[in-house]
Amino acid sequence: MTTEVAPQEGVPGRVPDQVLRIEDLAVHFGGIKAVDGITLGLERGLISGILGPNGSGKSTLLGAVTRLTPLTRGSMHFEGRDFSGVQPEQVARLGIGRTFQTVRLLDDLTVHENVELGHDLIAGPRRWWRRVDSTERDAAEAAVRTALERTGLDGKEKLRPGQLSYGLQRRVEIARAIVMSPKLLLLDEPTAGMNRFEREEIGGLMSDLRSEGLTQLIVEHDVQMMVDVCDHLFAMNSGQLIASGSPADVVRDPAVREAYLGKQDNDDRDS
Repeated sequence: MTTEVAPQEGVPGRVPDQVLRIEDLAVHFGGIKAVDGITLGLERGLISGILGPNGSGKSTLLGAVTRLTPLTRGSMHFEGRDFSGVQPEQVARLGIGRTFQTVRLLDDLTVHENVELGHDLIAGPRRWWRRVDSTERDAAEAAVRTALERTGLDGKEKLRPGQLSYGLQRRVEIARAIVMSPKLLLLDEPTAGMNRFEREEIGGLMSDLRSEGLTQLIVEHDVQMMVDVCDHLFAMNSGQLIASGSPADVVRDPAVREAYLGKQDNDDRDS
């Protein structure tokens, strides 16, 4: 079954410039349909968000887009190119960066070195026996420094992940993704473990990146943040899209409210 929802809103009469287009995407694990027939597009330069209760398939969808999770069926196009069959290591070089639902940092490396890995991923792995051009080295260092400053990690470069709070570890992951200079940034629960002030800071960073033209797709449980930051929302439940539209419309959608709260009809029947 293919679930088609309303396209993202834009200027009337204009065909959206979609960075990512997914058609009839399905990811099944045996009899479990984690993602089941999703069709959607992400318009260039906007922040889109995916809402849904736990187990709705949000992170599985991001895993499929980054090719870490095998597809059962469907196709994916990035800037017009079908990349459904590429290897995971090629996805970053296409221009797709991401963070993970569970923090994935190397504990034996410093914050600076963890962020630098993002630059290495797109530039090609370094070799200790290869002489690196000073211009290239300076450019890489400047990119890492900028990413650290933008994510509030300035002054923590020499620390290791285990010395940081969970919220700061999240920032390291975001910095590592930013330093890749992606065309599409996928953020899986980027503010988990952060307080309200930290969440607002990260929301401000996302807005700044949008103003620079970066397309973003966010999975997040903080509904208010999604409403405040996103231009467009999708909602998922049981592996399918159940709503799409402006943030205000999606959070008011009866199907979305039922997915989060359950049916309320019988609340008082046994009281």
